[in-house]
Amino acid sequence: MRVAVIGAGSLGTSLIRNASRRAEVIAIRRRKELIPEMENVFPASEIEEAENCDVFLITLKPDVFRENMKKIGEICGEKPVISFAAGVKIQEMRKFIKNPSRAMTNPAIERRTLVAVYPPSSSEHLKFLDADFIFCETEKELDAMTSFIGSSPAVISKLIHAFIISALHEGISYRNALKTALSAFESATYLSSRYTLEEIIEKTATPGGTTVEGLLEVIEAERKFADALIEMSRKVERLSSLGRP
Repeated sequence: MRVAVIGAGSLGTSLIRNASRRAEVIAIRRRKELIPEMENVFPASEIEEAENCDVFLITLKPDVFRENMKKIGEICGEKPVISFAAGVKIQEMRKFIKNPSRAMTNPAIERRTLVAVYPPSSSEHLKFLDADFIFCETEKELDAMTSFIGSSPAVISKLIHAFIISALHEGISYRNALKTALSAFESATYLSSRYTLEEIIEKTATPGGTTVEGLLEVIEAERKFADALIEMSRKVERLSSLGRP
């Protein structure tokens, strides 16, 4: 299989690293010399160089995608085009692209992570990716995934950083603080997949103990964290409105 990745920036490069393990990848970037050297990856600077590909992944910025949408549609023809561009609706793409769909992931895809897709059937065109898929029932849900899959790792990384800084403040070495932070988030992920929040608290907290003190302090931070994710989701709605006539 031959895959085109149009827009080999940060997310595009991460997708390329994953896709190239199972497919031949044509990586399109204006300055192709900036594309890292990888096995099964062929850098190119012009979209036309991808015309013989079987599937097209769009990882351009929304405004750049809109500027090049007509050209992309002419080159792709009936072949599937999967857009990772935030806020660019399928209806908008259909003006120029015959077989469009949408997806969202984050840079961790370079190893393996979630990929949200809409419509669900579009996952058939992404079988070359080593990934777990989430099937969105509506395009609105896919838009929300831009925040909750695409952007959330940056926010979570800030939480990990805060964990490390607080550990350093209490006299823990940086190396041990980092190791403990990553372990704590991994442990929370595991426990959350098996137990409810109430069950986790019951397992870790004792009356009048340190866990209870921390839980009381984190209530306000929890609200602000939720607000941050919601605000990112609303940003996607604003990006979508830019493409409406």
